[in-house]
This record gives sequence, C-alpha cells and structure tokens, in this order.
Amino acid sequence: MDSIVCPHCNNTFELSEALAHQLEEKMREKVNADYQEKLEKQKQEIKKQAEDALSLKMTDAQNEAKEAKLRNEELQKQLLELTKTLRELKDKDEQRDLTYQKQLIADREKMQEDISKTMMEKSHLETLELKKQLDDTKKALEDAQRKAAQKSQQLQGEVLELELEEILRLAFPHDEVQAIGKGINGADIRHIVKTPMGNVCGIILWELKRTKHWDDKWIGKLKEDVRSEKAHVPVIVSAELPDEAKAGMGVKEGVWICALPLVIPLAELLRKNLYDIARQKAVNANSNEKSDLVYRYITSHEFQQQVESLIETYLGMQQELLQERRAFEKMWKVREGQIEKLLHGTAHIIGSMQGRGATIQGIKGLDLPELNSGEDILA
Repeated sequence: MDSIVCPHCNNTFELSEALAHQLEEKMREKVNADYQEKLEKQKQEIKKQAEDALSLKMTDAQNEAKEAKLRNEELQKQLLELTKTLRELKDKDEQRDLTYQKQLIADREKMQEDISKTMMEKSHLETLELKKQLDDTKKALEDAQRKAAQKSQQLQGEVLELELEEILRLAFPHDEVQAIGKGINGADIRHIVKTPMGNVCGIILWELKRTKHWDDKWIGKLKEDVRSEKAHVPVIVSAELPDEAKAGMGVKEGVWICALPLVIPLAELLRKNLYDIARQKAVNANSNEKSDLVYRYITSHEFQQQVESLIETYLGMQQELLQERRAFEKMWKVREGQIEKLLHGTAHIIGSMQGRGATIQGIKGLDLPELNSGEDILA
C-alpha cells in the first residue's frame, strides 16, 4: 500500500493505487502547469530582453545616426567655413591684383602725364617760337605787300620778265636770251635757240601776262610780233589760262600757252624740235619754204599732241614721285611710332618690376648715366 504524508500535519496516509494514480496525474498537471507558467515567464523575460536589446540597438542606431548627422553637419559647417575662407582669399587675391592693376594704371597715367606735360611744354615753346616766326614773317609779308602795292603794274611785269629771263639763261646757257625793252613793239623776251657750236636753230618769242583774266586779243598781237620778228614759235606765259590750257599747257590758234612752272619743260621740247628741224633744214638746203615748214610743224596738231604727251608723262612722273615720297614718309612715321611704343612698354615693365623689389640687370638704352661723384654733378 502506498502512503502519503500530509503536508500540513505531517501524517501519513495510505492511498490506493487509483488514488495514487489520480494524485500522480494531478501532480503531473500541476508540474506541467508550473512548468508552462515558468516557461511562459521565461518567454516573456526573453521577449522583454529581446525587445529591450532591440530597443537599445534602435536607440544606439538612432544615437549613432544623430551623431553621424551631427558629424555631417559639423563637416558641412567646416566645408562652408573652408569655402568662405577660400572665397575670402580669392577676393583678397583679386583685390590685390585689382590694386596692383590700379597702381600700374596710375603709374602709367602718371608717366604719360609727365611725358605729355613735357611734350606740351616743349610744344608750347615751339608754338611760341613758331608764332614769333609767323608774326615776324607776317609782318615782313605785310611790309612786302605794302611795298609791292606801291609799285605799278608795269614794275611787277618787269620783275616777272627778269625772272623768266634769268630762268631761261640759266637753263640754256648756249642760247641767246634778249629782253625787249619797254616802249618797243614786240614780245617781252626773244629767245634765240642755238646749237653748242653757235648755229641758230630758231627763235621763240615769250610774252608774259600777269592779269586776273585771260584775253584772246593777246594771241593776235603775238602772231603779228612773230611775223615782224621773223620768229618761229610764239609762247604766252600767263597766270590765268584759257580752257585749251587748263592742264597747265596747251595751244590756241597756233600759239603755245603755259603757266610759269611749266616754262622749262615747254622750252626743252620746243628747242628740241627747232634743233631737229634746223638739222633737217640744213640737209634740205634747196627747199624754198623752209620757214613756213618750220612754222607749220611747230604749230601743227601732231606736234601739239607730242608735246602734250611728253608734258603729261612729265607731270605723271612728278605726281608718282610725290605719292611715293608721301607713302614712304607715312610708313616711316608708323614704324617710328611702333618702335617708340615698344621702347616705352619695355621701360614700363622694367620700372614696374624694379618698383616691386625685383633685381634686374641694367639694360642698355634704358638706364640713366651714373654720377660717380659730386664733381660729375657740378660738371
């Protein structure tokens, strides 16, 4: 028989097998219940620990994220500070460059101002000198004009006649240049063309006119003088020219007309033709119309075209020479300005670098002469 001890009174009781089995079942159920309760508690504790661990991890992760965010914000702040510092350095560098550029511009402007001032002073002195010379020249011109105004028109013509006479004598020393006196009928100058051997080739009559208007009556009068003098070529030298001689030289009604500057070219051409005709005349000594042939040829349209062609060539060559001279002078002036600009730019660069403390070896042509002693200064 099984027995059981009462837990309260400690008495022992005999149980039957069925009761024992029942008790065993109850005990088993109670043990299972206790076990399940303990198991449930352990599960709850494990779950709580897991939740606490998870919560701790989440809190740690959140804290880590916050710390990372703070570090990121700190880095961004440092980056902003660094960017700000770089921008300030860049602004300072740009400001320094701007200040340096302004200083360079100021130095250049000051140098230009000094040069301009020096040039203006020099130009002012030169202007004063030129003004003085101009005033003196103007005064002398006014005196000359006043004296000239007191002379008669006849005296002015005589002066021009003497001038033309002297020009022809100097240009053609072998010829005979005769002034026809006032009061004597005829032209102003008789020009007898001769060979170097002294043989007469022909006669040119020069008539000088110094009036403000052209008069065709001069042509008929000069033709009469040619016939009376038995001359060959009539020429009128005038300040005012007809339409036939607007280019400076021409022929009208068989009379040559030219301006004073073209006297020598026309005389050269007329002399050459007279010389050639005289030579041909000597070959054809039996001709009865020698003088008429000479006169007709000298006054012919063919001869006029030849002379005009030669004169045009002469004037064209003279114009080309003047144009080439102006072109070369312009080119020289441009090169002179470029060289001066290059020299000034080089001197400015050297001066700027030396002004900033750079040590540069002296350059020939840009250094001032050294003064070795006080005696050199006094000297």
